[in-house]
Amino acid sequence: MMEFWSTSWGDVATVVGIIVSLGAIVWAIKEARGARSASQAAEIAAGETRDQIARHLQTVDLYRAIGLIERIKILHDNDRWEAAREHYQTLRAMLSDVIARCPEDQSDVRDKLATARTIVGDLENLIRGRVSRPISERGRSRLIQQLNEIQSDLEVLASNVSFGDS
Repeated sequence: MMEFWSTSWGDVATVVGIIVSLGAIVWAIKEARGARSASQAAEIAAGETRDQIARHLQTVDLYRAIGLIERIKILHDNDRWEAAREHYQTLRAMLSDVIARCPEDQSDVRDKLATARTIVGDLENLIRGRVSRPISERGRSRLIQQLNEIQSDLEVLASNVSFGDS
């Protein structure tokens, strides 16, 4: 028996080494698959978190725009047309930012925002032409009516839970 071990020790060690190596390879493959699954789950969670943050930021921007419209209406009531015009520029830029962050598959939302941005630009141009002359009560009423319509649309978009979902 001693002779067998002394002559075959290298062969037995080789076989045991191969078995241990195969076991280690199987374990490493199993761990790599687990790591890949964890990586994919983390990537999905990160994407969902990024989408939730984007929706939240869009909603915050819409509510900021709604507040800005309120300020513009107050400025109109107080005949502060130049200050109102500056707020129109800010409002138009805010709407552009929200449009830029809006998902491509939400074309109806993008269209509403683009329409609102266009109307805001038109109102800004109207105000720019009227800064030096007073605006009639009828003109002021039309401005307020258009602002109210935009504000209403923005409120619907901001309160829509699925806004920004992809």
